[in-house]
Amino acid sequence: MIRRCPQCGAAGDDVYGFCIKCGYEFPKIKENQNACPLCQYPNPDEADYCVKCGTPLIFRSQFEGNHTALNPIVIKKEVVNNAPEHKPSQTSKWIILFGYIFSILGGLLGLVIAIYLSTRKDPVARRHGHIQLAIFGFYIVLFALLYATGNIPADALTQYRQLLNGNLTSINR
Repeated sequence: MIRRCPQCGAAGDDVYGFCIKCGYEFPKIKENQNACPLCQYPNPDEADYCVKCGTPLIFRSQFEGNHTALNPIVIKKEVVNNAPEHKPSQTSKWIILFGYIFSILGGLLGLVIAIYLSTRKDPVARRHGHIQLAIFGFYIVLFALLYATGNIPADALTQYRQLLNGNLTSINR
C-alpha cells in the first residue's frame, strides 16, 4: 500500500511499516477499519479515495462516532456501441461538395476550403478536408515528377501566368 509520510512528506510503500526516507514508523492499519466499500482494500486514515481502485471514501471523517451508513458514489462508465452518428448540416454538405470540385480543378479556392474543412471539429468535415488536401498533395507530386522528367518545359510556368493574365500574344504557338 502506498502511503505519504506525515513527517517528511515522501510517498512510499509501507510494506516495511516505516518511511524509507526518514524512518517514521507508520501506525498499523486495523483490518477493515478504513476498508473500501467497493473492493474491501484497507486504506490509510488520511486517504479520501481508495488507493487501489479510486472509489471515494466519502464523508468518513464527518460522521465519526455517528453510525450513519452511506453508500459510496460509484460512477459507472458504459460504452454505447450504437451511438447516433453526427449528420452534417446542409451548408457543410455544400462546402464539402465545392471543396471537391475546386480541389480536382486545382484552384486556390479548393485549397482554402480543404484547409477550412480539415480544421473543423466535425469528424466528417475533417475527414473530407484531409482527402481534399491529399488531392492537392497528389497534384504537387504529379507536377514535380512531370517537371523532373522533362515532360513539362521550364518556361511552362511563365506561359501559364501569361495565359492567366490574358496576355496571349507572347505565347509560342
